[in-house]
Amino acid sequence: MLRRVSLVSFVVLTTSGDARADTMQFGPHDVETVFFISKSDDHNRVDYGIRLNDHCAPVGDDAVFPYWREFEHPPVRTHSLGVFEYVPYGFSEQRLVHRTPTGGDQLVRLKQLERPILVTTKKEADGHCSAVAHARVASVEGAIFTSVFAKLAGAMSVDYVDIHGKNPTSGADLVERVHK
Repeated sequence: MLRRVSLVSFVVLTTSGDARADTMQFGPHDVETVFFISKSDDHNRVDYGIRLNDHCAPVGDDAVFPYWREFEHPPVRTHSLGVFEYVPYGFSEQRLVHRTPTGGDQLVRLKQLERPILVTTKKEADGHCSAVAHARVASVEGAIFTSVFAKLAGAMSVDYVDIHGKNPTSGADLVERVHK
C-alpha cells in the first residue's frame, strides 16, 4: 500500500516533467526497463532498469535505478531523476540477494510501495540478459510485477493507485487497486 504521508510529495513532484538535456547511459548488459510507474496527468513515466555485468548478475547493492522516460514530445527522451524526485520514486531498501554464474537476485523496496520486489536476472540461451520483477499483486505472492499507475485527483492528491502484474502460473493479468 502506498504510504499516506508521502502521497502529497508523489503528486507535487511528479505532476510536471521537465525536459532535461542529459540522456541515460546504459551498459551493454543492462536491462533498461524491469517495471515502471506512470500517472494520469501525462504519458511520461519513471522506469526502473538494472545494471548487469557480462554474466547478467546485478552490479552491486544499488543495481536497480530509476529514470524518466518522456513520451510527451517525440522523440522519446530519457534522463535521470531530479534530487527531490527520489522522495516519491526512490528506494527505502535495495540490496543484492545473491549472484549465480548466469544471473542473480536483487531485492528492492520503493519508498511509496510497502512490499518487497525481487528482481531476478539471467543470461538467456542467445546470450542476452533478461530481468523479471516479482512481488505480491492482488493477493498473488510471487506475481510478475510490471507497473504502477497513479490516478491523480488534483494538484495535491491521488484518487487511487493500480498495481499491475501477471499471475506466473496462468499468465492472467492482475490489477490491485489501492484507494487513498
